[in-house]
Amino acid sequence: METFRLKNIAILILLLLNAGLLVLIGSQRWQSRRAASETVRQLEELCAASQLTLGSRLQLSQQPLSALAISRHGETERVIASYLLGSSAVSSSQGGGIYSYSSDKGSIQFRSGGSFDGSRLEVAVEDIAGFSEKFCSEFGYRDMVVDVDGGTGSVTAVQEVAGVTVYGCTAALYFEEGVLTGVTGAHVSLENAAVESTGRIDCVTALVRFLDYRGATGIVCSQVTDIQCVYLLQATAATVRLLPVWRIETDTNPYFVDCTTGAVSRI
Repeated sequence: METFRLKNIAILILLLLNAGLLVLIGSQRWQSRRAASETVRQLEELCAASQLTLGSRLQLSQQPLSALAISRHGETERVIASYLLGSSAVSSSQGGGIYSYSSDKGSIQFRSGGSFDGSRLEVAVEDIAGFSEKFCSEFGYRDMVVDVDGGTGSVTAVQEVAGVTVYGCTAALYFEEGVLTGVTGAHVSLENAAVESTGRIDCVTALVRFLDYRGATGIVCSQVTDIQCVYLLQATAATVRLLPVWRIETDTNPYFVDCTTGAVSRI
């Protein structure tokens, strides 16, 4: 009987401890939500005082992305070149981090920073829109813009990784009378990507930085219509990185706020 009572007491103590923890967690979450709500209210007051309105669909609770260190992926480069050239491409090193991928239809060069280009290509394409759509689908490009008339013109698109747009990774295909004659652009792969530990500016802070920038530079805009955290390609001789930036869409132009430094630019 005594053992049974001790067990009941132990269970009751555990239940009380769990209840206390739940109350503590709930209180912390409530305080966090209250603080976030107060921060948003102060932001709205700052914007109103500066005659800048915030769109009703803005998601101010968004979290910033992490910076990524990118490794070169030669097989992806070869597959891209083979698709564009219409046949299997053979690679060769040109030195200085440049690899050339060639077939009987021409050659495309890829650099260590992810950029690529090819000119004087001779790849006949019957269905330019279909060819371009498949290229974008297979290699992660979106927002395709077709400016082709009578088989002559260009197709452009921007790369997206893990659902996030990468500014600086735009591909352009050039056609003349139904023949692919040139390509330029950049492409990155997330294979073996490493997350970097850096400071991350949140959405509300990014808007405050933009508000300060607007006041200091005198740019003309009256509304923020959208804000999204996106990537910006940064390539040097030693490293290739995807840097997170807040893209702030206004009723005049888009602006970018660096998630680490808070610097504002048009890019």
